[in-house]
Amino acid sequence: MISWIIVIVFILIMIILSKLGHFRKKTFILIVIFLILFFYSTLLIINSKNKLDFSTSEGFMNSMKIYGGWLANGFGNLKTIAGNAIKMDWTSVNGTFVEKNKNNSIKLSNKPVVKK
Repeated sequence: MISWIIVIVFILIMIILSKLGHFRKKTFILIVIFLILFFYSTLLIINSKNKLDFSTSEGFMNSMKIYGGWLANGFGNLKTIAGNAIKMDWTSVNGTFVEKNKNNSIKLSNKPVVKK
């Protein structure tokens, strides 16, 4: 519970600071807020799955190795997804996915209807 209070106080401080600065500072502050919330929430997820130990230096180093491995695996998955998206055929087809029957009723099709 106290961790959520810390997060809320941190967000409120950053919002107040963003009201005082220029656009470039506001953008930087929003990026910092996003990164801190991302790392905090992902660390909570990893902690709940692996019961990380931050009380000793050895436990802290082991926890950082687990977290770093998790982050590296996540970025590897993003790289694979982006690579597969690039390999897809994104060319347009001269047609629609809607067919009109003889009586002008509309029928949806799984394949594009190519007009000749």
